[in-house]
This record gives sequence, C-alpha cells and structure tokens, in this order.
Amino acid sequence: MKKKLLVMIMVSSMALQVVGCGASDAANTETATATGVSVEPIESVAEADPVAETEAPEEHFTEALDDDGTYWVSGYLRASDKSKAGEPDEYGVLQAVIYEADIEDDVLTIKGVTNFRNDKDQDPVAMNDVEEAAFIVTDQTVFQMVGGEEGPEDVTKEVFAQYLKDLADTGLLLDIQVNGAQVVVAQICA
Repeated sequence: MKKKLLVMIMVSSMALQVVGCGASDAANTETATATGVSVEPIESVAEADPVAETEAPEEHFTEALDDDGTYWVSGYLRASDKSKAGEPDEYGVLQAVIYEADIEDDVLTIKGVTNFRNDKDQDPVAMNDVEEAAFIVTDQTVFQMVGGEEGPEDVTKEVFAQYLKDLADTGLLLDIQVNGAQVVVAQICA
C-alpha cells in the first residue's frame, strides 16, 4: 500500500510550490498555471493504479524520472502547526507548513502544504493542496544544513534524516530541489 501511495504522491508532487532559503512568500497565492503547469488535486489515494509490492521505488516513477524538469519544493518544519498548513497568516499569505518529514530507505517523504518554484531565486509560483509527497533519494543527492557562518555544511543521508526528526517543530525551512522524481539537493535552512 505504501508504494501505491508513493506513486500517487509523485504524480501530485508536480503541483508543489516552494520558498527557497531566504526567498519571499509573497507569491504563494499565484497559481501554477502561470508556469504552464496544470495543477490537479488528487482526491483519493484509492484511485491509484495497482503496483506490484516487489518493484523498486524507481520503477514506479518511470515517467517522472524521464522528465528532466527541475523544480524546488519547500515549507517550514512546524510539526505542531498542522492545522495552519495552507491557511493564511496575519498578512494573508498562505502558510507552507511541513508537519512531518522523514527519509526511509531511498524515499524522502514530506507531509503538509508546500510551495513550488522553477528555480531557487524565483518567488513561489504555486502552492500544493496535496497532503503528502515523496521523492527518490539517490547516491548523488546532496544533503545540506544552511545558515551558518561557514556556508552550507554537507551531511550524510542518515545525519540529515536525524535532523529532520530533531528539528521537526523549529520553523526552519526545508528546501528540496527535484529533477523528475529524484532529489538533487535537500537543505534545512536557518
């Protein structure tokens, strides 16, 4: 069942919207159609195509892996603010709240409402309305802690996974660069 969910999540992940480390939230209310991406919310996980439980995650994402499009997904790590995910803040900006994030095997899963943008320096162009998204972690994925005086610090997948648990309710930004269905860079930004 988890792999079926993973397939639905990957299909819906293209609807995600991002805020980069230090990027503005001002454009959160714009739609993804401005970028030419059609955003279709997924109503039910039960509608997913059946997938054999023995296949590797990469086999489920053949179409997404063939897509060479690169984009950024992000949200703030605020585990205790699940009810505020996607709600307007005091300025009317929709809140990108990730209330759960973890890495299991070679899959990075995030739960919450996130932003989407086409490149790191761009303002968000869309906001997802899908509660969960998953991405493939490869041996080439770079994991970083960003915001110190020394610049970004590269860490291992295992260390980054522990940081995701330890920093789950800190309000720090989780920023993920995705190519197809694969994570290129995952950053926790102070």
